[in-house]
Amino acid sequence: MMKLPSIQSLTENFVQTTVRYKWVVAIALIKMAVLLRYTETPDALESERNWLIRLAYVSFLALPLSLAVLLSARRGAWKSSWTIGVMAGLAGLLVLYYFSLPEDPIQADYYRFILFLAGAHLVVSFAPFIGFDEPNGFWQFNKTLFLQFLNALLYSLTLFIGLLIAIQAIKYLFKVEFSAQIEMDLAIVIFTFFHTVFFLNKIPDNLRDLDQQTEYPNGLKIFTQYVLLPLEVIYLIILYAYTGKILFEWKLPEGGVAYLVLAFSIAGIFALLLLYPLRKNQDDRWIQIFSRRYYLALLPLIVLLFIGITRRIGDYGITENRYIVAVLAIWLAVITIYFLSGKRDDIRWIPISLSILCFLLPMGPWNIFEVSKNSQLKQFHNILAEHKILNAKNQITGKIKMKAGDYEELTSIIAFFRSREQIGLEPYFEGFSEKNRKEYEYYRKMEVVLERHIEVSLTTPARNYANFSSEFSDSASKEILVQGFDKMTFFDSGDEKQTRSKEWNIRPDNKGSKLSLYRNNKKVTDLEIAKKVKELTAEFGNQSMDIPQEKLVFTHKDAQNQIKVVVRSISKNDDTYFVQGILLYK
Repeated sequence: MMKLPSIQSLTENFVQTTVRYKWVVAIALIKMAVLLRYTETPDALESERNWLIRLAYVSFLALPLSLAVLLSARRGAWKSSWTIGVMAGLAGLLVLYYFSLPEDPIQADYYRFILFLAGAHLVVSFAPFIGFDEPNGFWQFNKTLFLQFLNALLYSLTLFIGLLIAIQAIKYLFKVEFSAQIEMDLAIVIFTFFHTVFFLNKIPDNLRDLDQQTEYPNGLKIFTQYVLLPLEVIYLIILYAYTGKILFEWKLPEGGVAYLVLAFSIAGIFALLLLYPLRKNQDDRWIQIFSRRYYLALLPLIVLLFIGITRRIGDYGITENRYIVAVLAIWLAVITIYFLSGKRDDIRWIPISLSILCFLLPMGPWNIFEVSKNSQLKQFHNILAEHKILNAKNQITGKIKMKAGDYEELTSIIAFFRSREQIGLEPYFEGFSEKNRKEYEYYRKMEVVLERHIEVSLTTPARNYANFSSEFSDSASKEILVQGFDKMTFFDSGDEKQTRSKEWNIRPDNKGSKLSLYRNNKKVTDLEIAKKVKELTAEFGNQSMDIPQEKLVFTHKDAQNQIKVVVRSISKNDDTYFVQGILLYK
């Protein structure tokens, strides 16, 4: 008969885990407190929210890195003074990272944080085994971490859903009103603190004994052998069929195939890692044979991967995502050759090499942000130079016709700089200065300059493109009809910071084809942007910079709200929509 754990045993386990990993548990508490404070801080207090974001970045990185230090100290039997010294050094690095963050973190800081976070978690996987030739112990350790993470996630989800239902039951039965943020607060407490403590509880105490273990979960073998690997074979057949298709048609592959090949390859390597201890079993010799054949089968796909990402970069320049894919393509080629060499198959090199890449890519002169920025600037310059629209000072001048595809590329590069709040395009636009970058519609004014100097030619097929501006969009002297309204706020659907105000939140849905308006977290109405673009295209064609103001107005009135949305510009690029305008309300 199964015995349920008592309150006493649960308390003892919690205390033991807290004592064993006191620094990690303390960091989990700090992370929880920071996130709770962030969710309860109004959007209007932007400086405080930005400060909390920086603290959250540091606490998220501190947790896995401190765990890696403690596990390494336990495995290597470090002296207490040495452990404290390493922890102090780690704390110093995290303090430097905190002060390196700008007061208002931008997209590049988020990218950098995500890469550092991935690298920090990978460090946990191999740090305790640095200096120890124990591949089986390494695998057993990571197997435990993987299964325990899934176990902790299952318990956390169950607890969260159960308490969420309890809260809704109390609301319904007792007419009790909770804070609007209670669901989010509950998720933070469970998934940042409870999940962490539950996960830490089952990490083995004696890591030295792991290399002697031969236990292999039967459920893991069944899942990998009968679910994961058959799926890999199906995807392999599909990708080989596609390779045959492009060879038969003798044309370059689609750029997006690079992402498919990379995802398939990494998933296959993960499946082989799950079966790693069984490769030398007499009854499971097929695993070793399959492993070698799999890496051989990857070679043509790696060539396809290189062709795909090279085409993507050649057509549209380098972005952060394409840079990462290109680096991972090189990494995949090196790992494949390493395992095919047959000299040694030390699986520790997989997380070690990936961790090094995660820490190197966001830093140094080769960092993904500078390389991407310079590539996009080069792409911008080449298009303008090719159409001879630059004067001796390399500034846009004159009036030309341009294919829709090239014009879309110019506007997408401006959107690239706008979303990342970067400088670099100013020299091409007369009168623009990086000092004014924070001004509202700074990047929109760049687009207006393009519209003034470039006429889009639709004689060649476009990628489902449309662009419209109202007749007052580029002139401060034009009047906006504001009678009957008390307040106004500007918005830009492509910039998250400009879709929020103290009272209003304008959320783009379904790639911007619809804008949902919320007032004090309560939905007011939807603006059908795709329908409006369709109407404008039918009347004005794919592009017009002088749309009458009344054609770009949305109105809504109900018992609590009376609003008027005056659109300044609206565009469609493939199936994505962008809107800039003014919200008038009472």
